[in-house]
This record gives sequence, structure tokens and C-alpha cells, in this order.
Amino acid sequence: MQELIHDLNGPRTAQQELFYDLEDAAAMIGWSVVELKAMAASDATQALILKKIGDLLAAQQDKLNGYAAEVKQQRIKRSDTDGPPE
Repeated sequence: MQELIHDLNGPRTAQQELFYDLEDAAAMIGWSVVELKAMAASDATQALILKKIGDLLAAQQDKLNGYAAEVKQQRIKRSDTDGPPE
């Protein structure tokens, strides 16, 4: 097994960077949704606003997960020269 995971620390391709960036963003949104819903449950006066924010973030999370899946399936591609803006 050790030989299978040898040399995995090399540079990521642009495609891999895009995939992992999308996955990370979706995970952060998912965490935010959980936290917002917990806050909404504890404060009735803010509950409607927080619920709306949570719903909007959840929709964006779904969209980013869809993009990540398309990147993984190579339906969306980024060339090595199309890296993120500096």
C-alpha cells in the first residue's frame, strides 16, 4: 500500500486545483448553513432572515457540488494557463 501513495505530494494540475477549490467552497457553505440554522433555532426574531440566508447558501452549495462533479468528469476543463487570478 505504501508504494501506491508514494510521490502524491507533487504539484496539482489546473484541473485538480479547480476541483478541490470547488469542493472546499461547497464544504464551507455547508458548514455555514448548519451554523446559521442552529442560530435561527435559538433566536426566533432572527429565524426568518437566517433561514433565508441558509436556503440561499444551500442552493449555492448544490451548484458548486454540481460544478465539482462536472470537473471530475472532465466536462469542465481548465488549462494550466487559466489559473486563478493573482
